[in-house]
Amino acid sequence: MNAPLKLSPTQVKQAADDAADPQAIVRDALARLPGDKGAIYEDEVIDALRVIRRKSGAEYERLVANMKGQRTRLDRLTKGEGSGQHQQDTSTDMILSVAREHATFAHNAEGAGIALIEAGGHREVHMLNSPGFERWLRGQVYAAHKVGIPDQALKTALATLTAIGTFEGPELETHMRCAKHEGAYFLDLCNDDWQAVRIAADGWTVQDRPPVYFTRTAGARPLPTPPARGNIGLLWRHVNVPKDARPLVLAWLLDSMRPDTPYPVLELAGEMGSSKSTTQRRLRALIDPAQVPLRGAPKSVEDIHIAAANAQVCSFENLSSLSAEMQDALCILSTGGGYATRQLYTNGGEHVIQSKRPVVLNGINGVATAPDLIERVISVELPTITAKKRQDEQSLEAAWQKDYPAIFTGLIALFSEALALLPTVQIPEGMEKRMIDYQRLGEAVCMALDGKAGDFSQRLDSLYGESMARGLESYGVAVGIQILAARPEGREWEGTYLQLLTELNRMQEIDRSNWPRSPRHLSGQVKRIAPGLRRAGVRIESAGRGRTGAKLRIVRE
Repeated sequence: MNAPLKLSPTQVKQAADDAADPQAIVRDALARLPGDKGAIYEDEVIDALRVIRRKSGAEYERLVANMKGQRTRLDRLTKGEGSGQHQQDTSTDMILSVAREHATFAHNAEGAGIALIEAGGHREVHMLNSPGFERWLRGQVYAAHKVGIPDQALKTALATLTAIGTFEGPELETHMRCAKHEGAYFLDLCNDDWQAVRIAADGWTVQDRPPVYFTRTAGARPLPTPPARGNIGLLWRHVNVPKDARPLVLAWLLDSMRPDTPYPVLELAGEMGSSKSTTQRRLRALIDPAQVPLRGAPKSVEDIHIAAANAQVCSFENLSSLSAEMQDALCILSTGGGYATRQLYTNGGEHVIQSKRPVVLNGINGVATAPDLIERVISVELPTITAKKRQDEQSLEAAWQKDYPAIFTGLIALFSEALALLPTVQIPEGMEKRMIDYQRLGEAVCMALDGKAGDFSQRLDSLYGESMARGLESYGVAVGIQILAARPEGREWEGTYLQLLTELNRMQEIDRSNWPRSPRHLSGQVKRIAPGLRRAGVRIESAGRGRTGAKLRIVRE
């Protein structure tokens, strides 16, 4: 007689699972649930849910998807032996399976994960930590399994996908809105087909699969698909820019598409009723349309850099003033640099934001006063619009939307013409400016618009002269030094910073709102305003050291 077959505890458990119908047990509990809130927590029901979870993570998700109040407790009670450990048996595994089926993964130079997705005949590029990728992933999982994604499972899956991109995928260079590749410039249209415009000296084309990788932020909005024919002249119907400043503005727009050169800062100033905000909104829409096209005044330097990390164009409105630190931050954005801040939830970790961005500002008065920033600023005074010429917002917006595509085509066509002329540009001797790349492009723009060589440089020189004079007026020290240099007793003054401060303190007729508190503060301010003073005919020189400190010489030229 054969001995009875002895089963292991695991085999006994499996046999019991197979004999029962866990689905029926759970459905019965759910039917009783409205009147019996404890039904779902009966031992038999928890065991059935545990079996379902072990065999099929997707089926478990379907059953508990609507139990928001009980979900956490059920997850804890049903987390049995081996659950969440076997491939495809957990929510995380299900997410990873779907993601790897429909996307490939890479990383950028900073180690951030990137997803490359082929969808609808085009290629999408998403940062793994972006809302766009999360939305795509949730949609794919729901389409495949008809379940939502638990937040914790998503977090774990994203960490795994980032590791896959970092250690298995290639390193890719990504761009936001603008890029340069093999001598041509590319502008992301941010449309559903992920197209980009290629602009070069030989013309422009719309490309379905650009050779560069564009990523998008949540606030980015699409540019119009450019029609074959354009008209840049239509722009002046919609922005309140005086005629003599139009080449300056056009050059700023085109320069904003060039990530390989420094960016000037565009400053729009004017009285109430000069259409500053509308003009600013329209100009930005030609380069980098956004959900929020205008931001209020930044409250900190960090605000400026965060704005730069999330858009191609930084756009601030209704500014009344900018601190010295904020003006320094705008200088950094103009030529490129980084901003370091403490990483969240760490004591010593550092997070660095690297950025170089075009900036546009508006205010009643010009807010750029630091000479370093003034050399990077294109300041445009907008005329006041009379009551007779005012129109309602709906009419203005309808007219803009009608002309918008043609204006955009006109702009990129002008860019192509300017690029073709750029190698022939010669800056008049002695008129080279700090933003010389912008200056050369502006000369090419004028030539493309049938202007004369040197016209742009003359306008720029006049603009900088006016801006420097305005900037010096905001520094009481600069006014005092100019008064000192203009005294009839001599063309030179020499002494220590303490002596200079004593001399300036005797002057009653100057503003002391930003007055230096010590010789050291005076030294820093003098260095800041020295370029502007030099343009005004007053040269500051070092005169060695005396017994009481460093000496300087003020020379009237």
